[in-house]
Amino acid sequence: MDLSGIPPAVVYLFEKLSLELASRGFKNYSARAVLHRIRWHYHVDQGDKDFKCNNNWTPRMARWFMDKHPELGEFFETRASPSHHDMTGYAGPYSRHTPPDS
Repeated sequence: MDLSGIPPAVVYLFEKLSLELASRGFKNYSARAVLHRIRWHYHVDQGDKDFKCNNNWTPRMARWFMDKHPELGEFFETRASPSHHDMTGYAGPYSRHTPPDS
């Protein structure tokens, strides 16, 4: 799983917090909630108001975590990634809709 562009400290915290949740008996959890907790850590606990965290990191980190920890099963819910589908001919979400007759 490619984690390029994600700071190693964020990846470390994502794994640490997720493992803590699993050790407390959670069978599944929200990867977004974990990322928001990381934001809290940097903004509030560390006082780093300039810390930026991209929401697009969440799916990659969730998949990476589950690949690294298969013993936890589907700890995070994931959706199909558009990169795994043939998008040839896809014209967007509204392409099947035609305007009503006037």
